[in-house]
Amino acid sequence: MSDPAPLEPPDVLAGLGLAFRLYGHPGVADPVEVCAALGVALERTVKTPAFVTAKDRLVPAALPGHARLRYGPPARAAGLRRGELSPAGAERPARAGMRPGGVCPVSADPDAVVVFDDTVSGLGRVHRGSGRPERSIEIEAGALVAAVPAAVTAAIGALPAGEPA
Repeated sequence: MSDPAPLEPPDVLAGLGLAFRLYGHPGVADPVEVCAALGVALERTVKTPAFVTAKDRLVPAALPGHARLRYGPPARAAGLRRGELSPAGAERPARAGMRPGGVCPVSADPDAVVVFDDTVSGLGRVHRGSGRPERSIEIEAGALVAAVPAAVTAAIGALPAGEPA
């Protein structure tokens, strides 16, 4: 008998009693195209590249959609050296209820350490992955950060030149 499928991020958020909206955008997964389909600026999104440690611990890094990730800071914030993190393959987020292109900071993985950029909680309502690349979640950014038990906050992203910090 196989293990049941893990809860997807919307199920986790609903279980926590958080208010959010789910948007479908079938056939559209590129972040810029998703923003166009939803009528949302990239600056109002949160992207979450996923990393994994040698001991198979999931370490998602959540930052504004238009920011560039600096790889060393998320590792240090999670108490690791940069060399201890590798990009997560599709199978690791899948065990936490997520598919590539839809990684969310909130997951069914109780051992994940999520590193949020220190600007995320102040972004207001944002759109972010839902666990599937063809859907997005709109949620209050502060509630998103608060929903993650093992959340760590650090300066992990670099905004494009000329943007205020």
